[in-house]
Amino acid sequence: MNHLKKKCFLIGLGLIILSGCENTSTPQSHNVYYLFSKPMTHLLDFLASIFNYNYGIAIIVIVLILRLVMLPFMLAQSKNSELMRKKMTILEPKISVLKKKLHHAQSQEEKHKLNHEIIDIYRTNEINPERTILGCLPLLIQMPILFALYVSLKWPINEGLISSSNFLWFNLSHPDLIITIIAGLLYFIQPLVSSNTLPKEQRFLSYIMAVISPIFIIYISLTSPSALGLYWTVNAGFLIIQIVLTHRYYLKNSTNESLDIN
Repeated sequence: MNHLKKKCFLIGLGLIILSGCENTSTPQSHNVYYLFSKPMTHLLDFLASIFNYNYGIAIIVIVLILRLVMLPFMLAQSKNSELMRKKMTILEPKISVLKKKLHHAQSQEEKHKLNHEIIDIYRTNEINPERTILGCLPLLIQMPILFALYVSLKWPINEGLISSSNFLWFNLSHPDLIITIIAGLLYFIQPLVSSNTLPKEQRFLSYIMAVISPIFIIYISLTSPSALGLYWTVNAGFLIIQIVLTHRYYLKNSTNESLDIN
């Protein structure tokens, strides 16, 4: 559950940061504003200029860049998850027997011995449940981007974002209920899709995140520029596609790999 606490802390920290922006009357006077806003604004302007000043497409391109940067981590995660899943499938009968004995153990010495046997199986076969969770890295990467995007849209430093903020049916600088619902729905689906790539005993965390993530996403999106909702929608959509494709790839290719099980 440590990973859950870390994720909740980071998301909560993001909420505090974003909420704090509401109380800032002149954010342009702060160095943190320029640190985050100016680079993001320049990037948005540059990308938007390529697409006839369409800032919605610029945000989508930013998501694509971010997902490409994180792709190596995700591929490693998917490969490791599939490997752990196969190992656990093979070792499950042996571990179940030991757990049953542990449940009926009478003495502390016997329980201690059985616990060590289970730990030895995990260690000998290089099974570490913590490695199958990507952890806080995606949030650490995305949080500055989300903050910069929020500030750039909330307090634009040029007229480009204001005059060209319409995308599809909504205005990127104002909250939008529909894009908020879509973002929340996708962030409900994404952990469920991810859970299918994990061993059964490790899926509980994904189920919890399927409840927690949409709540935070919807809360922030309803009080923020819809550019954030668009960012989250596209990000979750691409993430779901990546998870499905990489899982199928490693599932297909792992059948030809031999496992060293002890």
